[in-house]
Amino acid sequence: MSVTLTFLGTADSKGVPRFWCACPVCTEARAGGVNRRTRSGALIRGNGETLLLDCGSDLHAQLARLPGPLVPDAVLISHAHNDHLLGLGDLLDYAVYASGDVAMNGAPAGQAALVPIPILTPAEVLPQIGGRFAYAFRRSAPVQPLPEEGLEVAGLRVRAFQVPHGANGHSHAFRLDRPGWRAAYVTDAIDIPEEVVRVWLTDLDLLILGTSFADESASPREGRSVYDVREALGLPWARSARRVYLTHLSHGVDVRGLTLPEGWTFARDGLEITL
Repeated sequence: MSVTLTFLGTADSKGVPRFWCACPVCTEARAGGVNRRTRSGALIRGNGETLLLDCGSDLHAQLARLPGPLVPDAVLISHAHNDHLLGLGDLLDYAVYASGDVAMNGAPAGQAALVPIPILTPAEVLPQIGGRFAYAFRRSAPVQPLPEEGLEVAGLRVRAFQVPHGANGHSHAFRLDRPGWRAAYVTDAIDIPEEVVRVWLTDLDLLILGTSFADESASPREGRSVYDVREALGLPWARSARRVYLTHLSHGVDVRGLTLPEGWTFARDGLEITL
């Protein structure tokens, strides 16, 4: 059975269109054009299982537009920024129903045919999530630490590794492996050091990389937090990947006017690829 990845959202933290912006990209996106995109997230499906990577503030709409209900078998959260975390509230609502505390579809409370979702994150992110969702942690710990050895789900071994997030400190990326195949999902990173590249980002069959703007060479380096498209095209480890999809795209990326090399593609909301 094939394993697929669906891009639920491919925008940066502010989405496209930015609700206050009248630039050409936001104007085109507001009319439903190709630049319209929601905050970053992805679904991996295989072996009858589904893995959700991040749960941003657009999660409800992203899942609602799928054909039929979908409950992930596991959720991984990369870091505690709004665009990767605020959809956790929707997952916690589901957890209430799964506990049987609330009736579903007219069934008496306690008879809801639902199961808990394992929600995992690197251990160092847990206190930040607990602070943001303190109400959910009062009686339980709905988010658990991701073991260093990772998680086996949807036919893949999925692990997290730390990456620099520039002015925003650090984030985490995900490594996806199966025998003879390797991929990385890296949405929020810049200036990844060679020692991290050597362990996690070498000889990739697939790279999904965040590039928030087309070219930020005129911006102060100390204020940057994500690669731009220009930089990505110059990264030897990215160029060596057999397939590359660029995501986490702001209104600074107009996919109508940018050409990428062979094997490189701008991701878009709803795009499904085979892993």
